[in-house]
Amino acid sequence: MEICGLIYTLEDGVWERFSSLAARYKKMNNWSEKDILQFAINATSETDIEIKLQFLEKHISQLERESQKQSEEKSVNRIYISEDERLKCRKVAAVYAEELDKEGILVVEAGRYGFVKLQYYKQPFGFCDAVTFNNSVVLFNDLWEEWIESQLLLLTKDTPMAEMDYEDMFKCLTSDKQREFMEKRKYFAQRAEIGISSVGSVLGNSLFYEKTLPCTKTKI
Repeated sequence: MEICGLIYTLEDGVWERFSSLAARYKKMNNWSEKDILQFAINATSETDIEIKLQFLEKHISQLERESQKQSEEKSVNRIYISEDERLKCRKVAAVYAEELDKEGILVVEAGRYGFVKLQYYKQPFGFCDAVTFNNSVVLFNDLWEEWIESQLLLLTKDTPMAEMDYEDMFKCLTSDKQREFMEKRKYFAQRAEIGISSVGSVLGNSLFYEKTLPCTKTKI
């Protein structure tokens, strides 16, 4: 059993009656005002508590409905991408459009939500994966990784390197091939009008490889 502390606010007329009862109970069994009020609540609480619980259930349901309505109204009116980022993302998507279409990846503009990358299309269900972007640099880096990973898979197909992760694949390329990829990245960034310093490294968090890096596999 849980015990709840309650505070009752009594009007003047009610307070006079309560004080009179308190004095009488004090003489009979030395109960305090708190004691007699608790006694009264316990003796009459079954019906009284049910009424209060019904009131609370109705009241909280109303509050929840109003809160949900306000949240929906805010969501309906919310714009998730700035006009400046919309223009930048549009350029990024255009730069990669032809290259990634070959890989079954499509970037579409989705109004106030930003841009959505769609991939893994399956008939008749549609695209299995959808990711929303509202930042041009984040979009650029994501599409760059999609592109370079597809190129690495193509280069290492039917070789022992096909089982390696992408960063190790990149390390096993010749310095000329690594440099070719870096130049391609710069080319994409320039076309998208994004500063090369703001778009990260060649492969996610990996380093900018400027020399042929050690590899135990045959270089491509």
